[in-house]
Amino acid sequence: MRPLAYITLFFAPAIAIAIYLYCIKRYEKAFLKLLIKSYLAGVLGISVLLVAEFIGSWLGLNDVRSLKRTLFYSFITIGGSAELGKFLFFRYLIVPDKRVDRPIYGIVFSVMTALGFATIFLVFYAINIFGIQQIFPSTMYTMIFVPANILFAVVMGFFIGMAKFLKARIAFYLIGLLGAAFFHGMCNFCLITHDFKLLSLFSFGSIVIVFILGIKASYCKPDPS
Repeated sequence: MRPLAYITLFFAPAIAIAIYLYCIKRYEKAFLKLLIKSYLAGVLGISVLLVAEFIGSWLGLNDVRSLKRTLFYSFITIGGSAELGKFLFFRYLIVPDKRVDRPIYGIVFSVMTALGFATIFLVFYAINIFGIQQIFPSTMYTMIFVPANILFAVVMGFFIGMAKFLKARIAFYLIGLLGAAFFHGMCNFCLITHDFKLLSLFSFGSIVIVFILGIKASYCKPDPS
């Protein structure tokens, strides 16, 4: 990694601290504790990615020699396992809490989970535990990793936050998980293939979608079922 890329190691914890400080005067201590718990849930979520990377290496699936291998690695090994790790710990440790009583809070805690994940991931990436520094354009990858994961978190947080108040919970859980995994996988694919035009179009579309979901979540306050 270039020296500039090491600055990105501080992005995720800095944003998490900023969110926490913003919430100090607005919410009670229990809410703040849940923010910290969400961050730690993201740190734990890296375990699923580690297992996926190990299995992929063992089976020889991490060698992106062809389009099929690149797609598999982008959407399954990295994108799918990363979002599954976040989903499992977020869904079962955070979402059941009574303070997640609006979809917008589902997004807030999902973002904190993503920041915890991004923090430990970038440290592992810096010391090349995954052995993927040569696959991605290193500096660009680390620069956009945190904001990209925030976008993925909004998608997951919105649908999982909505699922808590709807009868079709399983469907919304799956949409949240698969939606985030798709966005994550597409981002990986664009970076691995160095298709920066597609990445630009994808980024613009993602921002628009996430903005719409955020606005909808802000005004949505369903009654708990």
